[in-house]
Amino acid sequence: MLQCPFAWGGPVSVGRMRVLPEHFRVIETLDVSFDAEGEFDWVYIEKTGLTTPEAADLLKGFSGARDISYSGLKDKHAVTRQWFSLHMLGAASADWSAFSDSRIKVLRSERHRRKLRRGTHRYNHFELVLSGVTLAQLEQRISTVAQRGVPNYFGEQRFGRHGENIEAAQRWLLGGGKVSRFKRGLWLSVVRAQLFNAVLAGRVAAGNWNTALAGDLFALGDGNSVFQDVLCEELAHRLETGEIHPTGPLPGKVGRTAPVNAAADCENRLLEPYAPVVAALVKRGVEAARRPLRVIPKGLAAEPADEGVRLAFSLPRGCFATALVRELIDYSE
Repeated sequence: MLQCPFAWGGPVSVGRMRVLPEHFRVIETLDVSFDAEGEFDWVYIEKTGLTTPEAADLLKGFSGARDISYSGLKDKHAVTRQWFSLHMLGAASADWSAFSDSRIKVLRSERHRRKLRRGTHRYNHFELVLSGVTLAQLEQRISTVAQRGVPNYFGEQRFGRHGENIEAAQRWLLGGGKVSRFKRGLWLSVVRAQLFNAVLAGRVAAGNWNTALAGDLFALGDGNSVFQDVLCEELAHRLETGEIHPTGPLPGKVGRTAPVNAAADCENRLLEPYAPVVAALVKRGVEAARRPLRVIPKGLAAEPADEGVRLAFSLPRGCFATALVRELIDYSE
């Protein structure tokens, strides 16, 4: 489990997650209209025991498509549903009813004029079973999390089960060398996730991860809109109600908007041990971005299950269900 400070005093029990793949379900929420025209096959699949790139390779190989794309990466050790788009170059749609693989079900296929872009979906809906715990043990903590949210940590999946992705990513970033486009994107995301978590961990430890520092940048709701404002009663109220969230850095070349005053001092202090890594990101031309420090789950509900407790909730894309679960239980997988 991710070794970072907890927001609400640590887990209230010990349990297990993902005992079976069907104990961890993820459903991509994507609103799209189809017109039965265009050069792209869009297929909606359910996969088990495959990464998203692995599933993409199988779908592309079957269809003969020139290219395949998807909105986001989904867990391997889970049952997940998501869309893919395949560029058919004017050819007829593949016969998806003939596709056969025990790990993939094609649930729907459509024709579209446009390619599916990364980050198109807004939310992921999660249905989890936590084994070895009772609802009575978790009920009060679940209520706190539902109302006040959790630190928006990148989960351990981003870093590899034993953190091996961090070492490989830093070695490449600081030492150079040619890697594939996919691997370059992965390594950059791993490094920036580590730096974001370091800043967020520092603010959780200081107790200000969900409140404002002077000079903070804020995210509006679950969108990408970021703004800066002076501390005032109205701002504090918007933070308290979850309308806005403080943000932390995904380091790189800083644009026109950056934290100032106390917020800048805080981030500079927490990132100082990683100065060579930040400098390497800037040198490579990576654009700085912001990410909310807090995430409040939508529709968090819990009920007893034969194995323990069943949770259902939705999170904005890029947020990790494990960041929520770790505030409930000390889990093993």
